[in-house]
Amino acid sequence: MEGPVAQIASEALVQRLVDWGVDTVFGIPGDGINGIMEGLRRHQDKIRFVLVHHEEAAAFMATAHAKATGKIGVCLATSGPGGIHLLNGLYDAKLDHMPVLAITGMQETSVLGTGYQQEVLPRARRQVPRSSPTTPRSPPPTARSASRSPSRAS
Repeated sequence: MEGPVAQIASEALVQRLVDWGVDTVFGIPGDGINGIMEGLRRHQDKIRFVLVHHEEAAAFMATAHAKATGKIGVCLATSGPGGIHLLNGLYDAKLDHMPVLAITGMQETSVLGTGYQQEVLPRARRQVPRSSPTTPRSPPPTARSASRSPSRAS
């Protein structure tokens, strides 16, 4: 029998995150990211994992972390629906031009395209509309008034 593995592949990923100045990862464990979770566990003295109750919260927390610290925010989710649940928070980061990295799991390549457990892509790509079927010409009155900046006291 061989001895314990000196370093697993996900430790290289975690070390790269540390090298980039990442100190916190927000996420939720799942089968597709067990290796990454082990890498985070092995380096818990360098990088903190914050367990969330939903992937969407992980993405929003990573975005808020980037906004508050100026560092890259990192969120982690398992494959399939877990990765899709990150999208709202990632869109928020995009709109605010915040640096956020999303790490997701993936099924092994031999089962891709077979409808394997929690497989979402490539079918989901074809189901996401590329543009809205109708685009309003102007926002409703309530949206216009809400978009005005609040007045400041002199």
